[in-house]
Amino acid sequence: MNDTIKKSLRTIAADRGLTGLIVVNLIAVVIIAVFLVVAIKPNESQVITRYTAYGVANFYRSYWYDLFSYAVLAIIMAIGHSVLSVKLALAKRRDLAMFVLCLTLGLLIILVIFAWSIIKIASLG
Repeated sequence: MNDTIKKSLRTIAADRGLTGLIVVNLIAVVIIAVFLVVAIKPNESQVITRYTAYGVANFYRSYWYDLFSYAVLAIIMAIGHSVLSVKLALAKRRDLAMFVLCLTLGLLIILVIFAWSIIKIASLG
């Protein structure tokens, strides 16, 4: 099993484009997670943590530490999509692996936009 992992890492390290995108994704997720964690302000009362257009109540309240789940989601997305792209590259689907990594960057940007707007609403109430 160690030989398989080492061989996989050597194969991925030989592809500079794919390795570069993986590194960019991991750096981006670290920056995003730090940004979101720093932006959360602890509050004694319940704050708005979720918004939906469905149902009677559009704003859902919960404890402030539930806002950390957005940073955790960003980390899980980046690591999961990086592992998926490595598996795709090993299966000779480099173009699809590059697309998944670029898509991950786009999804992380969308996640930051939504999380930041919800954190701003939570800091009001």
